[in-house]
Amino acid sequence: MKILLRRIGLLMSAFLCSVIIFSTANTYAASIGSRLETPEDGWERYNDTAKQIKYIGTGWGYSENVSGRYKGDGHHQLGPDISGKVMFKFLGTKLRLMSFVHNEGSFRFAKDVKVTIDGIDKHFNMNLDKQQEQTLVFETSGLENKVHTVEISTVVRTETRGINLDSIDIDKDGELIDIDVPTNLKATPGDSQVTLKWDKIENAESYTVKYGTESGKYNETATATKDAYGNFVIPGLTNGTKYYFVVSAKVNGVDSEYSNEASATPQGGGSQPDPEPTTGDRAILVVTMTTGLEKEFDLSMKEVNDFIAWYEGKQAGSGSASYAINKHDNNKGPFSSRKDYMLYDRILTFEVSEYSK
Repeated sequence: MKILLRRIGLLMSAFLCSVIIFSTANTYAASIGSRLETPEDGWERYNDTAKQIKYIGTGWGYSENVSGRYKGDGHHQLGPDISGKVMFKFLGTKLRLMSFVHNEGSFRFAKDVKVTIDGIDKHFNMNLDKQQEQTLVFETSGLENKVHTVEISTVVRTETRGINLDSIDIDKDGELIDIDVPTNLKATPGDSQVTLKWDKIENAESYTVKYGTESGKYNETATATKDAYGNFVIPGLTNGTKYYFVVSAKVNGVDSEYSNEASATPQGGGSQPDPEPTTGDRAILVVTMTTGLEKEFDLSMKEVNDFIAWYEGKQAGSGSASYAINKHDNNKGPFSSRKDYMLYDRILTFEVSEYSK
């Protein structure tokens, strides 16, 4: 009986050991300094030559047909010029960078590399004590699932070497995006018009907006100036009709790919009487022009806040030169709506008086 129990105990121990080994093998995750030849589950890999990745500035070198590198190539800074930077965008929640590391003298790469994600700086060391291809040198996760802007640059080099890039891993269901492609396009409906906003593209010379009444089919075109990304109005639309919009940026004379598609349905409101003012949701906006003329509007707080946002944006150097304020029940004559277009450089001051709560 004791022999039988001992055998059962040995079998149970062997079983538990195999379960632990199997479990460990399946929950293993690469750590900084690991060689990572293929992306792990939940990740997608992009080579350093992906068209969405831009190498900005001078001092970049490129190696190809190198054994051990991902797809046999890589970009690097071998000095003395390490002023260049890498830029791209991606849709997702996590990011990994793979590089070649070397532990001998002048072959060592940067001691301090800065990764800026949406304006927030992170630092890592590429000067690892090993010689190894396809090495995981940086990882971040837990980001908001949206489009992120990434910039990578050398802070402190080793000898004459800066950074090198072999590949990038992001979410399996994510997307790598060119830095010149406008992102986060949003459309806000108005009366016979739609206001568009999108993220600013550095070095954009202008933007092209395409739109139509079918998703993916755009038969109308409008050109926006480089500063119009924060408040671009498409007028002359039909109320009650849904419109679809995309935007591209022109950089160095070349048009980028199109942004995400945004849609909105303009709605008429000029012939509808405004509701009586309720607690805290309406105000009187008085705009004083440089000529001394005062213009008074009875508006919802949303309309007032939209006006203030436009004014402050224009004051900061972005947005359109004019802003349309709906005159609502001040319409006179057989009009469906009337708007007062305010020119930024003609406004002296304005005052907001909220209704009592």
